[in-house]
Amino acid sequence: MLVRLLARIVLVTLAFIYISPYISGVKFHGDWLGALLASLAFNAAFFGLEFLLSVIVFSINITTLGLGAFITGTLQFVAALLSPSLALFGVSKVLPQHVHIISLWPGALVYGFMLGGVLWASLPEKRKA
Repeated sequence: MLVRLLARIVLVTLAFIYISPYISGVKFHGDWLGALLASLAFNAAFFGLEFLLSVIVFSINITTLGLGAFITGTLQFVAALLSPSLALFGVSKVLPQHVHIISLWPGALVYGFMLGGVLWASLPEKRKA
């Protein structure tokens, strides 16, 4: 699990350094250390959003005795698409000297989709299904 976490941090760090110049609307300023800090902040924010979503989904499913699964399935899908963009927005607020979001549409959403794809690719094979 530690290796997977380190792989996610390294992949997001490389994404901040090499991919962010090609996405309009999101600017990264800094070196490797700044990218590492931004990656750590992004992963912390992303894990926090995942935890918050799981608590919300669990509470809806428990209070509706499982009938809320119709609602929570859609909620999980939308949140999975938007949570990397929200985590990136949070990083831009915490580390404004390194990550600057010029426009939410399309810059932050596209970059969030890209970071979400990087995070999805780092999952083990059994969780992708």
